[in-house]
Amino acid sequence: MTIEAITVLGSEMRVMDSQSTGRKYQITISLPLGYGKAPNESWPFNDTPALWPVVYVLDGNWYGGMVTGIIRPMAWCGSTTDAIVVGIGYPEDDNVIESFRESFLRRDHDLTPVRDEAQEKSMTEGFKRPVPNGDGANFLKFIKDELVPLVERDYRADPAKRILVGHSYGGLFGLFSLFEAPDLFNTLIIGSPTLSYGNRFTFEREEAFAKENKKLAATIYLYVGEYEEDIKDTTMTDTLRMAAILQGRKYEGLSLVKHVFLDQNHCEVATPGFQWGLKYALKK
Repeated sequence: MTIEAITVLGSEMRVMDSQSTGRKYQITISLPLGYGKAPNESWPFNDTPALWPVVYVLDGNWYGGMVTGIIRPMAWCGSTTDAIVVGIGYPEDDNVIESFRESFLRRDHDLTPVRDEAQEKSMTEGFKRPVPNGDGANFLKFIKDELVPLVERDYRADPAKRILVGHSYGGLFGLFSLFEAPDLFNTLIIGSPTLSYGNRFTFEREEAFAKENKKLAATIYLYVGEYEEDIKDTTMTDTLRMAAILQGRKYEGLSLVKHVFLDQNHCEVATPGFQWGLKYALKK
């Protein structure tokens, strides 16, 4: 019996050296199963488009394969389209524990919009190594100026159907990208955003954005779990507050759906949140 590492069907991996951040990223790209079909092939690969939606997944090491596994079977039933899935993660090696730790620490740097010294101190003490944060602007520049152009150059990607998926810090970054680069993504699936981060900086950023903009052409699916609320955790309250603010602005072009999943905590809710969000984003 031979033992080999598994791969995701129809997928490939690249390592990108970012000029924007000075760091390396592991980019996994899963193509729709009908991507390379012959003209006479039939179900489930009939009526395939010339260009495909692209789903960009933050924390790609954790969620890239899961998102691919959600999208493909949904598309078989015909109510949603398949898509190119781009997982944005960090290089891994055979040291499983250290690879996981590294991805966990790197996301603190990339997915946070401003520096939070208290969070930085807490993480540094907990992991016994420096854990910087607040480099979201450069990470956004990497996605906008390096990753998206590469995907749209090398694959049959539809620039009018860019979807961003992020949970927790990924959700926080999703909102940051919405206000900093509102034309970059057409649809954002924003899960359990850590809006308490940076003394609730994101609420200030939205307020500044609203003073200068009446238009926000985006489709947003915003979700949170019922159990993300206690004496210390205000994720549910903050998420619903952000939804109310965005809806209350009456931005031209904004479509927003909010969803509270019952009997779900912060770690559990990513799975149903992604599934419902992708169904909403990829519906025909």
